[in-house]
Formats: sequence, structure tokens, C-alpha cells
Amino acid sequence: MASDDKVLINLSHADRDPENVLTAYLCGVEALRAGKQAVMFLTMDGVFAGRKGFADTIDIDDAPSVADLHREYVDSGGRFLVCPVCVKTRKLQDATWTDNAEVAGFPAVYAYTADGALVFNY
Repeated sequence: MASDDKVLINLSHADRDPENVLTAYLCGVEALRAGKQAVMFLTMDGVFAGRKGFADTIDIDDAPSVADLHREYVDSGGRFLVCPVCVKTRKLQDATWTDNAEVAGFPAVYAYTADGALVFNY
């Protein structure tokens, strides 16, 4: 696989900055539509976006549905890596994570990007 066939999207925002969440999903869905692999690395407050049902809480007037984008992202094989340190500092150890999500840190990110990847930050 070519290095530009993998996309890493770092999302560090959640409900206090819903447009960043929307943009991260748009990036991930478009990558998957283009035949690329996509992983969202959820850091800082972005870990809240990894909780089951979170996407249903984001609604931005005149924008695509984040809930619909989330479903397409997951159904198309998009994955989430949820920063374990951020989970711990936000007391989310008992959270129920969305489909295709795993609590995994930088070793998993480095393994995914070892041969190269396009990286986007939101």
C-alpha cells in the first residue's frame, strides 16, 4: 500500500468545538470513499467523540449530519484509536466506546503510520 493510501486524523476536540468534529468526519469519510484506510486518533477532549452515541449529539445548522457521517465512517471500515492517557485523565475508563474503537496510544499510531500516511489535525 502506498504511503498516501493511509489517512490519520487527529481529533482533539469534542462538543465544545463541533465544527472540528464535523470536519474530522468529513475528512475520514472522503478518505474512505477514495479507497484509503482511515484512522481517527482521539486525543485530549477528542476522546469524548469515541463514546458510543456521541455523534448523535452533534448538530450543526446547514451542515451534513455528523451521525450519518459517523455511520458511513464505521460501516466503511474507519477506525478510532482512543488515547489511553487522555481516557484516564478524563475518568473515562468505564466508558462504552463506539464501534471500531479501541483504547490504544502512540505505539498503535506509529505502527499504523510506519510506511507513511497523510495526517490531518482537528
